Amino acid sequence: MSARPVRTSRPAWLAALAGFALPIGPTVALLTFGPSCDEDGDDDAFVAVARPDAVREAAHADDELGAEPGDAPLEPPLPAAAPGEQPTAGAPEAVTQPLPIGIRGAARTIVVYAAPRHGSDMRGRIDGGSTFAIYELVAGTDCPGEGWARVDHDSYACLKNAVADDREPVLQPRIPEGLLVPFIYAKPKADRQGNLLVEVPRYKSKFALTQGAEPLEILAANHQYAFVEELQIPGHGKVMLDGDEQVVPLEGLKFEKPSEFAGRELAVRPIPAGLAAAWAVSREALLRRQPSLKAAIEGQLEYHQALDVKPEPLRGGGARWLEIPDHFGPGASAYVEADKLRLWVDGPALDDIRDDETWVDVDVGQQTLAVMRGQQPIFVTLVSSGTGHKPNTATPRGVYRIRNKLAYGPMRNRPADAEDSPYHVEAVPWVQYFYRRFALHGAYWHDGFGHRKSHGCVNLSPRDARYVFERTGPQLPAGWMTAYEHADRPGSVVRVRKGLEPSPDRRTEVDPAGEDEVLVARAEPPGV
Repeated sequence: MSARPVRTSRPAWLAALAGFALPIGPTVALLTFGPSCDEDGDDDAFVAVARPDAVREAAHADDELGAEPGDAPLEPPLPAAAPGEQPTAGAPEAVTQPLPIGIRGAARTIVVYAAPRHGSDMRGRIDGGSTFAIYELVAGTDCPGEGWARVDHDSYACLKNAVADDREPVLQPRIPEGLLVPFIYAKPKADRQGNLLVEVPRYKSKFALTQGAEPLEILAANHQYAFVEELQIPGHGKVMLDGDEQVVPLEGLKFEKPSEFAGRELAVRPIPAGLAAAWAVSREALLRRQPSLKAAIEGQLEYHQALDVKPEPLRGGGARWLEIPDHFGPGASAYVEADKLRLWVDGPALDDIRDDETWVDVDVGQQTLAVMRGQQPIFVTLVSSGTGHKPNTATPRGVYRIRNKLAYGPMRNRPADAEDSPYHVEAVPWVQYFYRRFALHGAYWHDGFGHRKSHGCVNLSPRDARYVFERTGPQLPAGWMTAYEHADRPGSVVRVRKGLEPSPDRRTEVDPAGEDEVLVARAEPPGV
């Protein structure tokens, strides 16, 4: 069985893995981590496909089932808009933009600047293989050929490595049909200590595999790899194709199954007056008719089931309890142990937020997130913040702005963690940096939302990460891989709080260049 192909580009993939910029100052980040306008690259296209359901199920047949949310995850790592749908309520208002004068295709990575001059402040990045709109040609310096073009309000790109193109620019990341995430993710099978159970080779190409060439490498433990297609090669069985058209035998890989969890859009399901939105975060959320451990068990909530409860806990009967009004019928409440649920509880008002302003409110105490419009929530959901088990792994509390957004990129452990908690996850989607190395982002490697599981970032399910990403600033123009906030277009506010405790305002702090060189953002490794 073959899957329907979805076109994308090899350079975009490579740049995303090797050239994403950290929020430590655009120019420094670009020079240190990212590609430049003049980077050599390959323009060839590759095919990304959705894995057929039947093949996906076969690949997952040996996955462990029934892991508790507090367990170590299966290792590497809506209502929201479904793939292909447009954002609904809560999307930031679009700034009026004149019609473009043309479309260009990036032959290599193109950096977008604040002025038509290399070295000016960076506004974003367009990866090779992507198309983008241009609105006018402008005078500038050191850009042979067609010269400089305005590619957004007050944002400019050198067209030296661009060509005329008639393909409509596409919002990134592009999601293949049938998937929740941009790629098919897998890792070599390993035990819970991270030791490989089988060596999985990677070959330079299909030709190299069929000709018996030596592999380029053996895939590493604690490393999540992103693939774009499954192929059947006669005499060699099924293989996975990566973004560089290298091939890996499917046998020996363990495929990730991204969480299907989705938050609650309040225009669709409002919170009743006097109640609080809640979710079950245990697979043993047992229901009783009286708030007592001695009362008979008369039901059980599904894991991540959404419900409404009275927010004031009851004490007694051997536990703390939350009441679910009318669960067993009119006037017949159910009671569940309070530690089996997470509640969204509104935080203190932010006085400088406009009534029409969209912002993000994270409560690390309850492991929840709300997308706010003014002082009113429009969407609430569960997250996984930093564990705090080790230094610098707690999600820092404060009021921030989103510094820059990244459609997808790699994340790995800090050098200091290489011995006791190594990991490397490719193509993490919908990344929004708000402070130093800390970000909101999608997590495809665990389903423990509602529990602390990261090394400091705020993990969201894929559906929720996309929902939030599409509603916050700075907006990512079609075809761009990254976008930075600036004075004329500040990023959306992000508040990280614990309950009703005050959070320091850090919006004016300057991130020190060079600190925390690589974003740390995955679930705890096995055994931790």
